[in-house]
Amino acid sequence: MDALRRLDLGEATRLVVVAPHPDDEVIGAGGLMMAATRLGRSVEIVAVTDGEGSHPRSETHSPSRLVDRRQAEVAEAMRRLGCAGATRTRLGLPDSGVAAHERALTEQLTAVVDPRTLCVAPWEADGHPDHDACGRAASAACALRRAPLVRYLVWTWHWAVPGDALVPWSRGRSVSLTRSEQARKRWAVGAFRSQIRPLSPGPGDETVLPAPVLRRAWAPLEVFLV
Repeated sequence: MDALRRLDLGEATRLVVVAPHPDDEVIGAGGLMMAATRLGRSVEIVAVTDGEGSHPRSETHSPSRLVDRRQAEVAEAMRRLGCAGATRTRLGLPDSGVAAHERALTEQLTAVVDPRTLCVAPWEADGHPDHDACGRAASAACALRRAPLVRYLVWTWHWAVPGDALVPWSRGRSVSLTRSEQARKRWAVGAFRSQIRPLSPGPGDETVLPAPVLRRAWAPLEVFLV
């Protein structure tokens, strides 16, 4: 991992981060958003779903209650990250059903990106249907608009390890985080209590994000694929 080339923002004046669910942008690209903010680049989050499907069998949290809770969490996480000034556009596509709306998502992203925008989206083979669909839509939109694109990893860290032949590491780039930035990102991830802790002791309210994903979120570098 240490041998990966550094990701350069280049001449991009704006960062557009595609988030399938509220938390993906911070887990996958929190360090990159901090770097862009530090350099004076604007940051825009395209929130594809509201995350209402994270606990489909919960008896304590309705989908609408989960939406309210997760929106509050992501706002707090961005504040902790130092990126509270980022704009956020909610598309409201169905959680766990993005693939059925992939064409519409591609059209919406096409209207957002341009050649001076660095689009940051999940890898098309990340391993979650919503992530993969967002990655495909972003790739198609960036190709149409000739916008640069980098892919972040979230669920990949659940099933792959560095050097795994199923991941094209030759396309890898990295963003290094200082100890202060690592601590800030870890603090920001901690805002997503509905995902990193059980909603309640009852069935259907179990923790969503596994430890391997969280450990990678706290690493001293973020990995992207070009």
